[in-house]
Amino acid sequence: MAVQLESLVPDDVEPGGDGVVLTRLANRLVNRIPMLCRLKTFYDGKETVPTKAVPRNMDVTSSDIYRRFVDICPMNLASTIANAVITSEKPTGFRLVSDKAIRSTAADDMWQKSGMNLKSLNMLRDASVYGAAYAQAWSTPNPAYISRLSPWNTVVSDDKSAAIVYSYDADEGTENIALYRLVRDDKGNVTDVYGRVARREVESRTLPTDSPDYEDAVYELANDDSKKKPSLPALFEWVGAASSDGLDFARDCGCLPIVQLKTATGRGQFEPHLPTLSAIDQQRFQRFCIQEMQAFKQRWVSGDLPEYYTKQDPAVKANRARAGEKIDYSSLFELGPAALWLMPKDAKMGESSVTDITPIVSAANTDIKQLAGASGTPLSILSPDVSGSAAGAKLTTRMLRLKVQDMNERANDAFVLLLRMALVASGQQSAADERFETMWQPVETPTDLEQAQAANYVKGLLPVKTIMRRFLNMSEMDIAEAMQDLQDTAFATALSQENTLVEGKTSQQSAPTLQDTLDSTSTILDLNDVLGDETLDSTNEVT
Repeated sequence: MAVQLESLVPDDVEPGGDGVVLTRLANRLVNRIPMLCRLKTFYDGKETVPTKAVPRNMDVTSSDIYRRFVDICPMNLASTIANAVITSEKPTGFRLVSDKAIRSTAADDMWQKSGMNLKSLNMLRDASVYGAAYAQAWSTPNPAYISRLSPWNTVVSDDKSAAIVYSYDADEGTENIALYRLVRDDKGNVTDVYGRVARREVESRTLPTDSPDYEDAVYELANDDSKKKPSLPALFEWVGAASSDGLDFARDCGCLPIVQLKTATGRGQFEPHLPTLSAIDQQRFQRFCIQEMQAFKQRWVSGDLPEYYTKQDPAVKANRARAGEKIDYSSLFELGPAALWLMPKDAKMGESSVTDITPIVSAANTDIKQLAGASGTPLSILSPDVSGSAAGAKLTTRMLRLKVQDMNERANDAFVLLLRMALVASGQQSAADERFETMWQPVETPTDLEQAQAANYVKGLLPVKTIMRRFLNMSEMDIAEAMQDLQDTAFATALSQENTLVEGKTSQQSAPTLQDTLDSTSTILDLNDVLGDETLDSTNEVT
């Protein structure tokens, strides 16, 4: 029996209608918020061990010490696991994949104009931390054709036919949910893309965000089990009717204006390992407690100790006490560098023994090794004191390389789709059917010497542009600039030789003319020998 769904827009309850679709996606966003809070808390190193671990029924000073241990015990391995992937993902540009057209730099131009050099890195970070990243294409270049969206505010349906974006306007005192949907014909072709906005008046935003202004609320929701997750009331109203204005570029590309980049499982890089990370923090808390207790050992005095002062006691004779008063042993056995204790006859001293914390440290190290293997993170990153051979280090980084390559392939689809929509929105209609490919820096960036050696090995076997692209990791714009420099150098050389001839400084042998010199440099500019099927005119067109 299907569960009745309460639409966030009470006036729109039609099955499959905009109100129901918006409600389903909004509920998915709300249900994900507690986990997003926990992921951000672990990534920031602000997680705490359960407050139940703090001993109760103790004085205020001791309780404060234990609570300080709760604050400082996190080891923050979560950010290390995520950053190992994030810092290895570096897009360098795009290239047009076509056998009939010249390599184009228009994609690189659009990428830079939209500020995607930085936005793409933020998207890759979102995907590694939260499991998904989002961006939206717009029809106007101001402020940019592409903008990054937060996974705290955005959800895309599984079939990518609908998406919502939550926002809060503090000036207007409203929170809005923008809905985007595709319309398909009987053959599955996209015939329209439209959007509409649902709004309600509020005093403050309902859903938290990863903004620094809301960090305290996020940490509290993640660390306090008694806190309830937020919820959206069914008080929204549609603002106007659905409209397709400004979404023609999305229709032409056959997709939503919102693009989603997800990991293989839809989870962050360290999300499956949260229990292990919590266990490591718990062990550190216990170790801190043991070390603190051992730093201030418990001592005691045993024996037949008198309860009251007598006339023969030194304290009475020194007028520091009176006979018959009760003896305060806490004042007698005060700690101090030069403290002397006057012990009663036959009294014996004792102190607590040292607890060996080696098993706890060994267990924590074992957990870190298992965490490295389970998360595919090189142990040398999580535990810098690990040593080994270069071959062994390369073997241990294999899983990391595979994870980065997997993320690059998934990111390629999202970035290319964003690029197509941005190019179409800018007036380049043919880009909707073009094939683009994202260029990436190697996971393990080679040195300049290694790149030069690799290029030298394939010299004469592959065209110059191919060597620049694959072995020197140059973008299409860099290649175009290098080819222009190559032409300028050849022309300058020919011109210099011609000037030498004019000035009469040549040898007795007949000197070549300018035209002959240019012809002799054709080996540099010849398309058949150097640039493959591309022509000199096409090279000029690129630049």
